[in-house]
Amino acid sequence: MSRYFPPPSDYEPGRLFSLRMQPEGGGLRPRVLQTPSSVPHAGRQLIVLVHGFNNHWGEAGRAYQGFRRSVYRTTEGLPVPALERLLADLMWPGDADWWGLGDQADFLVYPAAVGTAKAAGKPLGEHLLEMPNLEIVHFIGHSLGCRLVLETIDLLRKRNRRVGRVCLMAAAVPTFMLERPRGILIHAMRHPEAILVLYSSADLVLKHAFRAGQTVAGAGEGFFPKALGSAGPSADVLGNVSMYKVADAGHGDYWGHSRSRPARISARRASEFLRMGILARSLPDRAAPNNRDSSAGNREIGL
Repeated sequence: MSRYFPPPSDYEPGRLFSLRMQPEGGGLRPRVLQTPSSVPHAGRQLIVLVHGFNNHWGEAGRAYQGFRRSVYRTTEGLPVPALERLLADLMWPGDADWWGLGDQADFLVYPAAVGTAKAAGKPLGEHLLEMPNLEIVHFIGHSLGCRLVLETIDLLRKRNRRVGRVCLMAAAVPTFMLERPRGILIHAMRHPEAILVLYSSADLVLKHAFRAGQTVAGAGEGFFPKALGSAGPSADVLGNVSMYKVADAGHGDYWGHSRSRPARISARRASEFLRMGILARSLPDRAAPNNRDSSAGNREIGL
């Protein structure tokens, strides 16, 4: 039975990147579908939001909109819709189109989703490389979306493209992949100007389900490995990395949409780290496009 529900009625992002073939489940697009296809205020800096594992379109939209509301609520003098000049919301198919008892910890879905997150880094990276005027890209990722972020950064690194600030929330990334001497994502961690890791030892999804699911995900993914979002970065993680332990945060308590205390703290930390209020105010004051005018692009994914 499908578990799909639509995003909030006021969710109208100024720029949306889709790697989905359909709103729930489905395959990975070979190229990013951007809605609208041409954004008049596309500038030199961009923050890409990347949702986590087993989120369909509606769930991701709810998380992204909750994050926006939190930023507006905690950033003095920032008017709506100033953030739309700065943000790009990524939708990617890290979910299935059936109901899972564990939802975010669905053991059957996770191993395949790891492969999808790894593969999605290439089309996202290629799209960012093709964007005119873009000089600096920043990221906020959650859960398995953090793996997608790091895979994207690794591609940008190889093309000598600048990556600014990166916030990894509840990262479903094995810590051994980030550590010396042979971690496959070491260079991705070293490339950004700064990284903030938000983690919680109270995250039962990462402490238990992640380790089993990662083991089943295939060669090179580790044997019951520790997650960055549960253990935090070790001393062997290189780069300009800082960390903040979000006390009592569950796996879903990061974007701010749950309005729990850990969620509010996490969303504010992410916003302040990326200096979103400063960046949004520094961009040209132009009206954000309304996605309702871009329904043709939405129809391609069945919305």
